[in-house]
Amino acid sequence: MENIGLNSDIQAGGKVFHIQTQFMEPSEKIVSTIFEDGKVITRKSIAMKNSVPVPELKVAVSRLHRDMSEDIEMLFYISDKVGTIRHAVSNNKLGLVFYKMNLYDEAIEEFQKALEINPEYVEVYKNLGCAYLRKNMLQQAKAAFVAGIDKNENYADLHNNLGYTYFLLNNFSDAIKEISGALDINPDYIDAQFYLSIVYLKSIVYDVQQSSLPSKIERLNHSKELLDNIREKGANYKVEYIVSALSLMEENKYSEALNALESAQSDHPPTVETDIENDFYLKFMFGGKGKEDRYINEYVEQLKQVINKAPLYPDLHNNLGIAYLIQCRNMFLNALEEFRHALEINPNYKKAEKNLKLAENDGKGFLILLRAILK
Repeated sequence: MENIGLNSDIQAGGKVFHIQTQFMEPSEKIVSTIFEDGKVITRKSIAMKNSVPVPELKVAVSRLHRDMSEDIEMLFYISDKVGTIRHAVSNNKLGLVFYKMNLYDEAIEEFQKALEINPEYVEVYKNLGCAYLRKNMLQQAKAAFVAGIDKNENYADLHNNLGYTYFLLNNFSDAIKEISGALDINPDYIDAQFYLSIVYLKSIVYDVQQSSLPSKIERLNHSKELLDNIREKGANYKVEYIVSALSLMEENKYSEALNALESAQSDHPPTVETDIENDFYLKFMFGGKGKEDRYINEYVEQLKQVINKAPLYPDLHNNLGIAYLIQCRNMFLNALEEFRHALEINPNYKKAEKNLKLAENDGKGFLILLRAILK
């Protein structure tokens, strides 16, 4: 089969991005990748059978290529619009979208703007610290997590992330203290259990001598207990790595056990994607997508698919509820247009005039409700 693909450069946000889209025959996928300075920023793929006729393949490649171009342009367009208002929620959501696309400088800027507007917005300290971690700016990450804990000392994620930062800074004592603090707040926090087991094991492998550390045997036993719990809970860490690490620890092969855990960490599947809501919110509020029924219906279907995979994520159900309200809002606006159209055709149509007045008066409360929810 002939090579079917497109390449183009696009300018957005004062940067030049290269977009490459190709049909990958062996994997039966169309893959579109955005690069900045030769580095992959984001990638999207869609399944496409080899049996699809070449003209249809070319159309599908062109469509995905165009969608990727429009998405990156839209993102920076929305960034400009968000910059004209003072709304910390929008800055945070925009930062999360930039973060997902590996545009960490832009993400950091948005998180900082959100905190300038609302210094009490605790979640943003976590997001800012994580963006700093991705840039290996460990001291800045530490400062962000500490600032968040000062605002809310019962936020387990902040303690866990701060502990992991201390671990990267080779401060094992404070790493253990903070990650243990996260588990005091949430004893079922699997990621914190996993990180703590790695910290314990690595401190043994590197023969760390810090007076405040538990004894070697205590660290070893606690690491085993944590890993046993992770294995029994059927967490997202692949069980073969956990079992291998436990077996190697029994044989006193601590370096090999650490390698197994690091493999489990790198092969850890991502958590359920709840961030499609951030992308939808920004395009709905600032990208002119508010009245596009097709766009909103596609978002609803996306949420339903994710909920089928993870029915116990409350955020997903909350987001679906909001999406249903938006669908109601659009149907309501459509109804108003039809009443008005009826009156344009027949200005003396009393029933349509009555329906329009009732809908306009009683519908104000619904629209106020939706604005309050989206605020």
